Amino acid sequence: MTATDREREEREKSILDVTKEVVQAPPPVADPNQWSYATRLGLCVSGIMGFFVVYGVLQERIMTTPYGQDEDGKDIYFRDSTFLVLSNRLLACLIAVMMVLRNGESLKNVAPLHKYAGVSLSNFAATFCQYEALKYVNFPTQTLGKCGKMMPVMLVGTFLSGKKYSVKDYLIAASITLGCVVFMLTGDIATHSKDTSSTPYGLFLMAAYMFFDGFTSTFQEKMFKGYTMSTYDQMIYVNGCSALVSILVLVANGGLWSALEFTSQYPQLLVDSTMLSVCATLGQMVIYYMIKEFGALVFSTVMVTRQVVSIILSCFIYLHPLTTFQWASAALVFGTLYYKANEDRRKHGHGHGGGRH
Repeated sequence: MTATDREREEREKSILDVTKEVVQAPPPVADPNQWSYATRLGLCVSGIMGFFVVYGVLQERIMTTPYGQDEDGKDIYFRDSTFLVLSNRLLACLIAVMMVLRNGESLKNVAPLHKYAGVSLSNFAATFCQYEALKYVNFPTQTLGKCGKMMPVMLVGTFLSGKKYSVKDYLIAASITLGCVVFMLTGDIATHSKDTSSTPYGLFLMAAYMFFDGFTSTFQEKMFKGYTMSTYDQMIYVNGCSALVSILVLVANGGLWSALEFTSQYPQLLVDSTMLSVCATLGQMVIYYMIKEFGALVFSTVMVTRQVVSIILSCFIYLHPLTTFQWASAALVFGTLYYKANEDRRKHGHGHGGGRH
């Protein structure tokens, strides 16, 4: 072997060694905390808008769109809201367990189990009423009605926690409530416009949702005060308790097997309910991250925008005719919410907290 051949072999060997190291080396992983403020905020906004807009579309599809027809040609709808709550809570609990194991955290509950159970009962009731209401009132009404929960939350906070609110807070809440009332009185709000007899019951369910939702947040803050726990700890045990309540309700009313039978007969429901649960769970995780990194004020503005987009998209996809007064009252509600978010931002200086710029 000549000196030239030896040099060529050494060069080839060195090239192979370098190539092997490059192939075997793990690809660099970008640390989200090192991304710019605008990039992280943009991803959070995209996540909330994407997950919750799709969540709204799927929610309306499951509760208001027929999955088939019977022998007489009548539409067949899925009617069991409790089964949707169960599906949602099981997936959320599973994802939280996976995240805890991934982060090397303990699966042991931090607070006593009865505290999680107390929160989960009101959480289950709120979600059940939210799904159930769509059988009787259309999605724009349900979504706008959720904005009206500010007054119930303030009342619950006043009587349960002794919180104090300013006159401006009450005026803002009254303006939002007025807009919601005008919306409901000046146009069709029923899910099926030909049958409005059950609409009052749908409005009752919306009122119950707002009460239970306001009670959940206040109850959660009150019961977990004094405990240092991760987001995933609450997700595991609150969702786990809610899933258990859902199973007990389904077994008691005989709805478990009928829901499973419906799912086997119409597999599209399984796809829709799974995607609904995925969007709800991932959206909730984005919410936790966004509030932690950018603060509740930025988050509230994004959520108002998401609700506007959801209503417009619902009217476009499911052809909900809104009157001029309904559009005007919706503008009053969302305009007031934007004003509130802007006032809060000015009061607190910047609308973010804890995030790196």
